[in-house]
Amino acid sequence: MRFSPEELNLARQHLLDRIVEYFLTKKSVEALYIQGSVAANSADEFSDIDFRVVIQPELYEQIVSERFSAPRQWGEWLYNEWAGNPWVCVSHYQPFNKVDVLYFQPKELKPSPWYLLPTQLIYDPQDLVKEVIQASYGLEYTLDIREVDRLISKGLAYAEEVYRRVMRGELFYAQSQLDSFRGILIQFDDYDRKSLPSSGLGSPSHFEQRGSKTLIEGLKLSYATLDKQSILYALGELLKVYQHQVVKLHETLSLQRDKATDLSWIHAILQLCDTSS
Repeated sequence: MRFSPEELNLARQHLLDRIVEYFLTKKSVEALYIQGSVAANSADEFSDIDFRVVIQPELYEQIVSERFSAPRQWGEWLYNEWAGNPWVCVSHYQPFNKVDVLYFQPKELKPSPWYLLPTQLIYDPQDLVKEVIQASYGLEYTLDIREVDRLISKGLAYAEEVYRRVMRGELFYAQSQLDSFRGILIQFDDYDRKSLPSSGLGSPSHFEQRGSKTLIEGLKLSYATLDKQSILYALGELLKVYQHQVVKLHETLSLQRDKATDLSWIHAILQLCDTSS
């Protein structure tokens, strides 16, 4: 089975039209808007729809309770993903389309750098979203110092766990931890470059287009085959990039952790990778 770009793009637009039509019949709707690549006019045939709905407080629970049944009315529905958040539903459709719907109340619309990402207003009669976007100009994303501290520790823990599992012969587990380690590096790279991807900090989505050359090259070398030497080599390449990231974080932020300890442990794991491979 193959789909042409024209077929998928047309089906996505038809799906979007049906979703808008559905929500405009709801008197509880305060605003509708989309974000992501569709809003940025950079979508390809495999792009999904990032759809946002703002609901009046008194009817919010009712509309959200319908989030799994409503998608069946929007097109050739296949299935819903059961997202962990109670205000999200991700639905899939024929021929090969997908929509993420997030539900908000007006009080949750607060100025944020995230509103400076491409946003297309569809319905906003009270200018609720428009005013939030205007109030967001000039804002920059900053990582909480405690979160940076946690992420550095998690990075060290993932690296350590990769080595531990490789040495125990648990290569599947080691591969999963290696991927988690990549996520930490991507998140720090996003922060350093002040990138705010709509899919979230640390998301690999579109990272080829936004990431630093150094990390992209490191990532290319880190996709290991399922053997001890390959995984340890991959871990070592990622640790070299991580080492530079940690140094820069310590130099630019007032972290409540010891720089020497962080760097000495990174160096120790690097040495273990070299001597064990």
